[in-house]
Amino acid sequence: MSPIILIITISTFLTAILSGMFGMAGGLILMTILLGFMPVAAAMSVHACIQLVSNAWRSFLWRRHIVWRVLPPYFAGMVAGFGIMLMVRFVPDKGVVFLAMGALPLLAMAGERYVTLYITNKVHTFFTATILTFVQMTAGVVGPLLDLLYNNAPLTRKEIVGTKAFTQSAMHLTRLTYFGSLVPLVSGQAVWPDSIPGWAIPGFMVAAIAGTSVAGVILHRMSDHHFKKFTRILVTIVCLYCLGQGVRLTFFSL
Repeated sequence: MSPIILIITISTFLTAILSGMFGMAGGLILMTILLGFMPVAAAMSVHACIQLVSNAWRSFLWRRHIVWRVLPPYFAGMVAGFGIMLMVRFVPDKGVVFLAMGALPLLAMAGERYVTLYITNKVHTFFTATILTFVQMTAGVVGPLLDLLYNNAPLTRKEIVGTKAFTQSAMHLTRLTYFGSLVPLVSGQAVWPDSIPGWAIPGFMVAAIAGTSVAGVILHRMSDHHFKKFTRILVTIVCLYCLGQGVRLTFFSL
């Protein structure tokens, strides 16, 4: 097993635990790691593949807590956002991705004081999902931004994790379609990295499922208060690192 595959497998397991506990943060960290080994389009494809499995398994584990009534307007917004991305056909460079991953979640947390959104409001959900789909295709992660829809909603931590996992499964499937199929079709270039052979994918999937399962045990014991508190701390730390990387690559890279 090559060092890259081993690192990605271990990272998948550990970040799946974080995502399973907090409903986000894990994907942000995993994307940061993947960008260290491969180009943006390749990182987007591998990240979407791993996160699709992780979120799908998490939504299965918490299927009894999924709030189904919020899904139709969310998926309608996804379709609109994907349509916008097809018209733009944009693939950002690493500096832009890191800046977006660092800045957008921090702006989302700061905007909580001024923006009040509810996942149970169909209009809020549709327009937010439209924007988030576009952001997902360019920054790779939308967990903290997605939280703007959940923070004011009368939902428990289990409902948040379960519902978010279900919608994110669809979002990652959409991103995998864009970067894995449509981008190569338009550009004529393969985006799946040569350093990741096909036989490694089942290992990533097992690591994602294992990490998500471990997180379920921890989430059972965590209070709603600690859930939201630790999420903010973790996301802030990761975002500051991403901002530093983005500034370095955009303004100081030779």
